[in-house]
Amino acid sequence: MPLTVNEIARLLRVRGDSQYGREPVSQLEHALQCAHLAEQADASTELVVAALLHDLGHLLAAERDNRADDDLSCDDLHQYIALPFLRGLLPDAVLEPIRLHVDAKRYLCHAEAGYWDNLSPASKQS
Repeated sequence: MPLTVNEIARLLRVRGDSQYGREPVSQLEHALQCAHLAEQADASTELVVAALLHDLGHLLAAERDNRADDDLSCDDLHQYIALPFLRGLLPDAVLEPIRLHVDAKRYLCHAEAGYWDNLSPASKQS
């Protein structure tokens, strides 16, 4: 059953204050930064929403497993966890970037010289 917009907002409000891994930003700040960067790049509305929600699976997994939100030490497959909760609410143009963002990062680490070096420690870990 898909989440509602209000349930997504609640999840971001309740769990978004937790630190994003060992980074000096919260989960919510990371999400907002990503959405802001997508807006600055003149991305489509769907891609901006995907940027905002791309790590929602971390929050859902932490809630499901009753663990700290900032524990990104395991590969929780967060890119897949959120999809069933968002399908039916959001179009594929939002869901596909969420599903592919980890694979895209891994590809870029391999294909683009220097990409890995510019990633934050938490991003390298995931």
